[in-house]
Amino acid sequence: MRERYGARLYLFGSRARGTAHSESDYDIVAVAHAFEGERKIERALDRFELWVEAGGWAIGLDLHCYTPDEFRRESAGLGFIGQSKRRGELIRILTSRRAA
Repeated sequence: MRERYGARLYLFGSRARGTAHSESDYDIVAVAHAFEGERKIERALDRFELWVEAGGWAIGLDLHCYTPDEFRRESAGLGFIGQSKRRGELIRILTSRRAA
């Protein structure tokens, strides 16, 4: 996601809370300007392709893709992103030295 779209990545859910068990999935939010102008179906197809490439079926990956504006709105709202952020459970993933 970072290489293809320049996305900021965030972990949330049980893995971010530290309550995951052996069969818990990885809940990831990807935020990128590259998603702007894409219809939801295009974004979903890209997401599925990336999910397959990442071995999502094997590791239990749940990937949510947002534009920066969508992410800001969701962060302020009552949905899972806003709730995770308010609880301190939306953790930025740094995948390279450059990202730090």
